[in-house]
Amino acid sequence: MSTHIISSTEASRTLSVILNRVHYQGEHYEIKRGKEIIAQIIPVTHKKRPMKVGALNEFFKKLPMIESDDQSMFEKEIEHIRSQNKLEDESWD
Repeated sequence: MSTHIISSTEASRTLSVILNRVHYQGEHYEIKRGKEIIAQIIPVTHKKRPMKVGALNEFFKKLPMIESDDQSMFEKEIEHIRSQNKLEDESWD
């Protein structure tokens, strides 16, 4: 795969396109400021595997517990968010 050398200005203007090309087509980019290469954008060589549904319970067991004060505040925030997002008609008809 060839490496594309582009200016920092071009990189900032076309970042979304560059990221798509790196991700989907494996292209490599070097970012140049003036006459100096200052950065590279290359594909990740190791991607995390998706977690299987069966592993979720074990994952949640390893998470830290929420303190009771924080838990209470979190519950209130969730209730507040839900109350503001009520659908006008909740029926399935």
